[in-house]
Amino acid sequence: MAVLEKDALEEAHDVVTKVAAKAIKDGGKATFAQLMNKPRRTLTFTVYSTDDSGEEVALQIKYKALSSKVYDDLLAAHPPSAKEKHEGANYNVDTFTAALIAAVSVEPALDYEQASELFHSSDWASGEISSLFINALRVCNAGLDVPFNARD
Repeated sequence: MAVLEKDALEEAHDVVTKVAAKAIKDGGKATFAQLMNKPRRTLTFTVYSTDDSGEEVALQIKYKALSSKVYDDLLAAHPPSAKEKHEGANYNVDTFTAALIAAVSVEPALDYEQASELFHSSDWASGEISSLFINALRVCNAGLDVPFNARD
């Protein structure tokens, strides 16, 4: 099961708090330059496994969001099958899942074949591989949550 690490949550909170504090200090007005210099979102989470001796190990995974255009192009490159489209899907589950995981993977950097191998591995439960995919969706589609309690 993948969970967001406490350190990653604290780091994200610190960044958001600093941005919000600066915006409040500056009267809440952003400049075009500030908007253009915003880094893409990253997400670090942990997957638990076992080592060769059977001991539990925590494996850190880091994703980096795709730009809106790259995400849309990737989605378009993996259209749903006729059956999936009839069922209301927006993408081909078998190909887009691995493609998105590969595209956002920073640590470890995974290519499409590796992400596809994970997706189809008998050692990964559906919920576990879904965690990889859901986190890939989250990093690309989440919005900025501004802490309103930082205001005076």
